[in-house]
Amino acid sequence: MNKFLKVAICAAAAVSVSLLSACDLLDSFLVHTHDMQFVAAKEATCTQDGNIEYYHCTKCGENFADEAGTTQLVTVVEKATGHDLEYVQPVEPTCTDGGSWGYYICSRCEEKFIDEDGETPATESELARPAKGHEYKVDVWENNAAGHWNLCDVCGERVNESAHTYGGDGICTVCGYVKGEDDVIYGNKEDIAEAELSIHFIELGNKYTGDCTLIKVGDTEVLIDAGSRQNSAPAIKEYVDEYCTDGKLEYVIATHADQDHIAGLVGNKSGGEYNGILYSYDIGTIIKFDRSNKSSGSTTVYGKFLAGVEYARSQGSAVYTGLQCWNGTDGAQRTYYLDEEQTVSLNILYNYYYENKSSDENNYSVCFLLTQQTDDGEKNYLFTGDLEEEGEEYLVQYNQLPEVELFKAGHHGSPTSSNDVLLSVIKPKNIVVCCCCGSDEYTDNNANQFPSQAFINRAAMYTENIYCTTIVSDNEDGYASMNGDVVFYYDKAEGEQKGSLKLWCSADTTKLKYTDWFAANRTWPEGGV
Repeated sequence: MNKFLKVAICAAAAVSVSLLSACDLLDSFLVHTHDMQFVAAKEATCTQDGNIEYYHCTKCGENFADEAGTTQLVTVVEKATGHDLEYVQPVEPTCTDGGSWGYYICSRCEEKFIDEDGETPATESELARPAKGHEYKVDVWENNAAGHWNLCDVCGERVNESAHTYGGDGICTVCGYVKGEDDVIYGNKEDIAEAELSIHFIELGNKYTGDCTLIKVGDTEVLIDAGSRQNSAPAIKEYVDEYCTDGKLEYVIATHADQDHIAGLVGNKSGGEYNGILYSYDIGTIIKFDRSNKSSGSTTVYGKFLAGVEYARSQGSAVYTGLQCWNGTDGAQRTYYLDEEQTVSLNILYNYYYENKSSDENNYSVCFLLTQQTDDGEKNYLFTGDLEEEGEEYLVQYNQLPEVELFKAGHHGSPTSSNDVLLSVIKPKNIVVCCCCGSDEYTDNNANQFPSQAFINRAAMYTENIYCTTIVSDNEDGYASMNGDVVFYYDKAEGEQKGSLKLWCSADTTKLKYTDWFAANRTWPEGGV
């Protein structure tokens, strides 16, 4: 063959090969079959390329839109989007909260930058501006009965708030507050309904001594006793309805069988129906005394009370005794939490006379401790019904009792209750006496009329914060309000860093010690606070 013809044939073959893809070459010379591998799509980010989904041949290295390899792809790359930057204004720091410098942030990846071109990243520490801290005069103190504090000149918040530190002269060594000068924080009625906890000692609408206490925690209401007579029911319900707006009392506690504690639970009969508490509310749980020496005949107040309890049971109320609660039997509990967060608990205490006979009805009283967890620690409130000295001795013996913020005086401030054996342990800061001061209902002996001189002598060693609901009067009703409805409630007022226990009275906030009745009928013992 001609040399020039051979060269021409070879050149033509080379051109033909150069025009074929790798797969075409393999198919032409080796009969190529694709080995496809699926590659999932990957979204492009601000700084990194992504890709569409595709099929990749592991033999020839080509990419295709379909697994059959009929549509070859020129590129599978999706380019990085780049940052989409927005400017964030600087935030000025306050006394307590830090701020930040202005910066740029990408709306897509949320990365932060110092510059608008997104070239210099910014760390949190570089952007942070520390809180300024409070500015206050270290030697200028504000105070009240609960403690002392400095006021910030910038934001007005309390700084360095703490309890008083008293010297031997009863003067705070830090702020100069004089103990007893104003050791009660007075509140107002408008705050009570929304308080974290409120304890209401209710006047009973007549001249007779008796007990009725409402405890409210959020939407949970507990009613303890309802004296003093059956005709007290309307006055009690009028008060309760102001705070119990859903018609349900989650708990009702009947401490013992005396009428000045249970008569209002029955009420009077009108149109064939009783109007007492047991018939007027949806009651979740009733906790009652275990024993009584009284006749349970149907015409007695005690018999009517038992019938009322059975009526409530028929309407769905759970009924337990103090001993069942203490033992945790038959569905009863020793501790009942009154809020979902379990910061307030009603704790049934052990009373020896739950399961032993006493000649004194008062010793059968259901006793309990209300315990509240606060930012300032645990606070306790004690209720002992009409427990007498023997019962108080056993109460101290069988229970670990703490010091308490509030004590409902035992047996209305009688000479036989609220004894040193109990007071020396609980050291109450505040005491409420539910009684008609100076009434001769039970005795003509002035010194023993509620609140008795013996009670004053003992209580005065621990506190002068003693309040009474009602006082005897020569008006046509035979009584008038002393402090009236007495409410201790716990909340955080505007400007307070921590909550505090406050007092509101419907009539007067004067302590018993400073009333005209006391000046005429009682003496404050030497050595009293």
